[in-house]
Amino acid sequence: MNANPPILQHSGSVEMQARGRGRGWKLLLPSGLMASSLLRNGYALIANSGLTAMLGLAFWFLAARYSTPEAIGLGGAITATIVNLSNAAQLNFGNFLVRFVPTIGKRAGRLILFAYSVSVAASILVAGIFLLVVGAFMPKLDVLTESAGVMAWFVVTVAIWSVFALQDSALSGLRQSIWVPLSKTTYQFVKILLLVPLTLFGLGWEAIALSWTAPVALFVLAVNLLIFKRLVPATEDTPGYEQRIHWQSMARYFGWDYIGAVSMMAAWTAAPLVVLNLVGAAESASFFVAWTIFTSLYYVGSSMGLSLLAEGASNGGRLRSLAADAAVLSVVPLLGLVTLMVMFAHPIMSVFGAAYADAGASILRILALASLVSAVLSIYLSIARTKGWIRSVAAAEFSVMALALVLGAFLVRREGPIGMAEAWLLAMLTVTFGVGVLALATGRRGSAYDWALALAAASKRLSSQLFPWGPRARTQLPAEADLAPLLLLIARPDALGWRPFEAEPGPDGTVTVQLGEHVADVCGHRGEARAILRRARDLNAITYIERQIDKLDLMQAEPRLMAFLPLLPSRLAVRRTKGTLDCIETAIVGEGWDDFTRHPAQLQSGLAATAGAIALLHGRTSLPHKIDEDWLREWVEWPAAQLRNLDGSLMSRARREQVLDLFVERQRGYWSGRELGLGWCHGDLQPRNLRFAGTGSDPVKLAGILEWGRARSNAPDGYDACGLAIALRAISSGEPLGAVVADLFWLPEWRPDEKAWLAASTSDGRGWSDDAGATRALVGLVWLHQVSEQIRRPEGVGRLWIAANVDRVLRAVPWEGGAL
Repeated sequence: MNANPPILQHSGSVEMQARGRGRGWKLLLPSGLMASSLLRNGYALIANSGLTAMLGLAFWFLAARYSTPEAIGLGGAITATIVNLSNAAQLNFGNFLVRFVPTIGKRAGRLILFAYSVSVAASILVAGIFLLVVGAFMPKLDVLTESAGVMAWFVVTVAIWSVFALQDSALSGLRQSIWVPLSKTTYQFVKILLLVPLTLFGLGWEAIALSWTAPVALFVLAVNLLIFKRLVPATEDTPGYEQRIHWQSMARYFGWDYIGAVSMMAAWTAAPLVVLNLVGAAESASFFVAWTIFTSLYYVGSSMGLSLLAEGASNGGRLRSLAADAAVLSVVPLLGLVTLMVMFAHPIMSVFGAAYADAGASILRILALASLVSAVLSIYLSIARTKGWIRSVAAAEFSVMALALVLGAFLVRREGPIGMAEAWLLAMLTVTFGVGVLALATGRRGSAYDWALALAAASKRLSSQLFPWGPRARTQLPAEADLAPLLLLIARPDALGWRPFEAEPGPDGTVTVQLGEHVADVCGHRGEARAILRRARDLNAITYIERQIDKLDLMQAEPRLMAFLPLLPSRLAVRRTKGTLDCIETAIVGEGWDDFTRHPAQLQSGLAATAGAIALLHGRTSLPHKIDEDWLREWVEWPAAQLRNLDGSLMSRARREQVLDLFVERQRGYWSGRELGLGWCHGDLQPRNLRFAGTGSDPVKLAGILEWGRARSNAPDGYDACGLAIALRAISSGEPLGAVVADLFWLPEWRPDEKAWLAASTSDGRGWSDDAGATRALVGLVWLHQVSEQIRRPEGVGRLWIAANVDRVLRAVPWEGGAL
């Protein structure tokens, strides 16, 4: 079992991602970008922020050339008013949609329309009230009340702008943020193209306002046609898990999250105003420039946080893995940007003038550091929103506002504009450190170690996926001339027409090649596999295949297993030469695990079918046996000895010996002297080794089980089922084997959906899954054999694998079942 998911698997099946990365321009993109929806959506939102900022500067540059200062001032004030009123009227539905759209399945469309409707109604109300009072508070904007047509335009524009903003959140919630920079960038270009003709036509502030707002209706129509005609129906038609979320829960989430959002909005708005009021316009100019740059850096972390919120809501079981990836994917590039800002702050600020550089370089450096801390805080806030810790979100964001503004007002009076930058950095550091300490203090023991491992694994995945660029090396297909003599050994008339068409690495250094008729269409699709070739070119791989041949021969010769034999592959030909071994066996026709298990009903049906098969295998071959020293040496002592001299462990040798002695003692204490039925087991029952038939119906049937090289004839009841349950938890959570095992040591309980099929996996009906002692013993036994098999491989294992899968469990052994 792998220490961590092999790639950034946040969308699509493992099998689909393992196939080629595409053709043409897609080969120019990093493989991690093509594989991870978290990365794609997060970087799409980051790109949207960057492109919007650059094209916005281009818009105002052209406006300065073709419009009068009065037109720019009034037009800019009106467009800013539209945006600010719309922000208030959106009622924080943006975070709400990102959080709940991924979780409610077929109701996603209705939820999006509900958010639009409420926001439009609020926009009309807010805009109407604003027009009633604008003359008294902002007399320079009384042009908005000169005619009924202008007033109607203003109210409608605020309402449409709210939908224009919320549709980005809907796309993020649908995990399709890639459309956001496309639509927004196109809008920016259209806005720029409209500006010059309108100004040349003789319009003043109207040219600014109309070029800014006129294209919005068109883009709202186009994007929502995409959402409701394509993206929402695709989500409804995709099998998946649909959470039952009550409106009361949504309302509670909405209320607290709105408090936090208002707090942050107030902080962002008030910070530059505090500086302006305390030091004046001239001295605050450098702060405003640095603040604008800081805002762009801030969006790097917040954009990845939004992507994490959507991914975590759709797949909460993988939250730690997703959060680790999001942290690395945002903090690492941001760290590079911040380093550049700190090193070249003076030249960057000097672009705006020498006075800006002298006063603003230090401000920019401090705010750049604050953006790095804010990225970490954004990850935590997304985790908290996903888990429903909304009061914690509101408290954190309110604390940032209070600390930043109170400290800022105090420090600006003493130190000038740089005091506000220091206040923001201190506020971000204090709140981030506080929530980190609180999370670790209230979490399970070992959680800090788990998070450190998750971050290290995410860094390793990122480096392996993003570099080198270009296609990955593929396992080479054997030459047809080399296969011909082997195919002659098969007593089937069609065998000579078989050709190799797909190869992939197999267990213990073997290579698995699919054989079939030489059929290919223009899209490169091949015919159905007729046989499987297993190739071994080193001692370890040869040993594995020889063991599989022996085990299959023994089971096929067992008369009590007649009902089980259709699930086994049949050998067609074997060729042994010096240092090589080729074995051809029948291909089991059926669907792989990832082809049907996204649907809960099919998943449970497939697991029940698998549980019945392994119960049949063990029950038909089980014989009563009293656990003796020979069994304990084979199953406990010898595998444990593999871990005693493990190079690369982070634990000291003395500590590892001490904990291993305790582990062996507990295993002996449970198994020794028990009267058990011992029988055949698969030994490495992973989802990838299962094939299913009848996936379009209910119940699903098990078509076959592959990879019998680790089968044993004296396994305790429940061994295979426990191994499969652990593997499924690791896959669904994105956690390494060691983290799953450590959690089960701590809390040896199975979920109701797991118990439903585990109960059918025992041949004696004892229900070991309800027994905490039996669960701990079987989990420990499965773990021991998984890791001992892995470390015996010639290629060895790395320090990260050992830390995640060996050290993590050994650290948990002394306190399993103890108090926090």
